[in-house]
Amino acid sequence: MAEETTETVEQVEETTEAQTTEESSPESEMDKLQAELDKWKSMSRKNEQTAKANAQAAKELEEIKKSQLTDQEKLIEQTKEETASEVRKEFAGKLVDAELKGQLQGRALKGDAVLNFDKNAFITDSGDIDTEAIQQWVEANSNQTDTPAPDLGQGARGTNPAKAQIRSRDELTNMTPAEILKARTDGRLDYLMGQQ
Repeated sequence: MAEETTETVEQVEETTEAQTTEESSPESEMDKLQAELDKWKSMSRKNEQTAKANAQAAKELEEIKKSQLTDQEKLIEQTKEETASEVRKEFAGKLVDAELKGQLQGRALKGDAVLNFDKNAFITDSGDIDTEAIQQWVEANSNQTDTPAPDLGQGARGTNPAKAQIRSRDELTNMTPAEILKARTDGRLDYLMGQQ
C-alpha cells in the first residue's frame, strides 16, 4: 500500500508539472517568437548597413577611376554619356506619343487641349517618361466617349423602314426620275448622299 501511495503521489506531481509547462507554454512560445523576430530584424539592419557601405564604396571607386582617366578618356566618357542621354530623350518623345495614344482609347479630347500638350513636360531628366502624369493629363483634358455601334448596312433605314436603303449608283440606273425623287423623299438615298 505504501508503494501505491508513492506511485500516486509521483503521478500527481508529474501531472502538476505537465499542467504547469502547458500553461507557461504559450508565454514561452511568444517569447521564442519575439526572440526570432528580433533576430531577423537585427540581421536585416546589418544587411542594410552593409548594402549602404557597399554602395558608398562603389561610388568612391567610380570617382577614383574617373580621376585617373586621361583627358582624352574623360572626353570619350563624357561624349558617351551625352549621346546616351540624347538618344533616351529622343525616344522618350516617341514613347510619350505612344502612351498618349494608348491613354486616349475610348476618350475624346476637349477643344484645343492637344495644343497645350507639351511632350517635354512628361520626360524626366534621365530620359524616362512619367506615365502617371500622362494619365492624369488625359483624364483632365478629355471625356469618356461611348463607342458607336458600326453601321453594317442592315435593317430598315430612313423614314420608311419597310423599304431598303439604296447604297450604290448602280441601283439608280434602273429607276425613273420619279422613282429616284420618291426614294429621296422616303429617305432611302440618305446613305448614298452622305446624310447618315
